[in-house]
Amino acid sequence: MMKRHGLRSFFFTLAIIFFLGCTQSTWAQSPKHLESFNISPLQKGEFFLLRKKPGEALKIFKDLWQREPQNSYAVRGIVRSHQALEKLPEVVSFLKGYLEKYSQSSSAAYGLGYAFYLQGRLEESRRVLDESLSFDRGNALALNNLAAVLVELKEYTNALTQVKEAIKIAPNELMFYRNLQMIYVRSGKPGKFEEEYRHLLAEGFPAQAKRYGLVMAQQLRQKSFKLYVDGKIDETIKTMMEMLDLYREINHESGIVAGLFSLAVLYEEQGRIERALEKYREVLKINPQHIQAREKLRSLNPKRD
Repeated sequence: MMKRHGLRSFFFTLAIIFFLGCTQSTWAQSPKHLESFNISPLQKGEFFLLRKKPGEALKIFKDLWQREPQNSYAVRGIVRSHQALEKLPEVVSFLKGYLEKYSQSSSAAYGLGYAFYLQGRLEESRRVLDESLSFDRGNALALNNLAAVLVELKEYTNALTQVKEAIKIAPNELMFYRNLQMIYVRSGKPGKFEEEYRHLLAEGFPAQAKRYGLVMAQQLRQKSFKLYVDGKIDETIKTMMEMLDLYREINHESGIVAGLFSLAVLYEEQGRIERALEKYREVLKINPQHIQAREKLRSLNPKRD
C-alpha cells in the first residue's frame, strides 16, 4: 500500500529536481535556501511562482525588467505573476500605460499581447503581438505567443510557421517545442512530433532531437504524477521507466539521474527497499558526488554501504 502521507513531499521533490535541472537533486527547500543555488533572477522568479508566492515573483521580474527593458522573459514573468494573483486587468492597464510612454517597446507589446491571450481576447492579442514583431522580428516569445493565438483561431499552417521561426531564433527554448507539439495535436496530426524526433535521430541531428525528446519526457513525467495520484503504482513505475529510456536515448544525464532518484524515492515509499537501494546505487554510478543518494544508502543499508 502506498504511503499517502508522502504524496506532497514526493511531488515537490520531483518538481524541484527537474526545475533546477541539476544532477545533484535536492529535497524540498524553503525560499530562504534559494541563494545556495546558482540560478538566475528568472529562475528565482519561476521558483517563487512554483511555490505559489506570486508577490515575491512579481518583485523579482519587475526589478529585472527595469534593469533590462527589452527582456521579454521578465515581462512574461510579470504577466504570469499577475495571473496567479488574479489581477490580469491590472497588468493590462500597466502595460498600456507603459506603451503610451515607450511606444516602440517590443517587450511591453509582447506582454500586453500575452495578457490579452490569457483573457481570451484573441483578436486584440493578435494585433498587439503583430505590433511587437514589427518592432523586433527576433522576439521569439512574441512569435510563439502569436502561434498560440493562431491555433485558437484555427489557422494551423500560419501557427506552424510562427512557432518554427521562434525555434530557429531560440532553438533551446522547450516551451516552443511544447507549442509545436500542441499545434500538431490540434491540427489532427498527433504523431507528427514524435515522427520529427525519430527523423532527427536517424539523420544524425542529436542536439535538435534532444529538445523534442525532453518535451516527450516531460509529458511522461506528468503522466506518472497523475497515475501516482490515482493510486496506479505499477503503471507509475512503468511510465517512469519509459521516461528514463527516453532520457537515455537522448543522452540527458541530469534527467537520467533525476529519474533514477525519483524511482528510488517511489520504491522507498512503497517499502521496496532493495529496489530503492539499487536505484540509489545507479545514481551514484553516474554521479558519485550525489549527496542525497549517498545519504539514503547509508540510512537504508548502513552495514553494506
